[in-house]
Amino acid sequence: MAFGSYLKSMRIQMGIPIEAVAGEIRISVRQLLLIEAEEHQHLPDGVYVKGILRAYAGFIGVDGNDIVDRYEINRSAYEKNQTADAKFFNCNKKVLSWMFLLTGLMIFIIVLTVYIIYGSPANPFHKAVEKHTEKIDDNASGAMEESTTNSFAENQNDKLFLQIDAVEDTLLKIAIDDSDPMEYSLHPMDHMELEASAKINLQVDNAAGIKILLNEKPVFIPGKSGDVAYIELPQSK
Repeated sequence: MAFGSYLKSMRIQMGIPIEAVAGEIRISVRQLLLIEAEEHQHLPDGVYVKGILRAYAGFIGVDGNDIVDRYEINRSAYEKNQTADAKFFNCNKKVLSWMFLLTGLMIFIIVLTVYIIYGSPANPFHKAVEKHTEKIDDNASGAMEESTTNSFAENQNDKLFLQIDAVEDTLLKIAIDDSDPMEYSLHPMDHMELEASAKINLQVDNAAGIKILLNEKPVFIPGKSGDVAYIELPQSK
């Protein structure tokens, strides 16, 4: 048994209260409890502890030298464990430091690689993307110019281009130029495009059922939902 456990067991066996020991050797009960519990981290210097142990042993009638030997053996084992724990902690601390350092280095390398591949203006891939983007912009600009030119040419020919988008169910009768009227049943999301040379006549059974663009310009439809509207295009100014 270790020194503290042995002293405690002998004291209890003899029926001696710990307060009696504390009063006899003039030490606090708290310190005696720490000695019996072998709490080395809370005990004072070893020389002082050995003096207390000899006094304690003498009071309860056990061999003081044996108790001191037990203390030294137990203390030596405690110090070895403390040293091993400290080495283990320091080793883990170094390992964690290296792990954080390597992780940071890897993140830096990844960010640098991504920048070199995608972000650097000197990178061929970056230049290729820029050229491709410029080509798309040029094509879009050319298409817009061509569309503008075509629109101008069409307007020059005085053609009527009608776009119809249905927003509600409605019946629609359409007469283009001098042709016979045609009847259509439209539903929401339906889309129609018509072309005429001179005029277009419309009969809309639901005035709020369609939206009309004539040559890209909106056409006013008189009436509200459910009303019948008659429209002649182009509308007289």
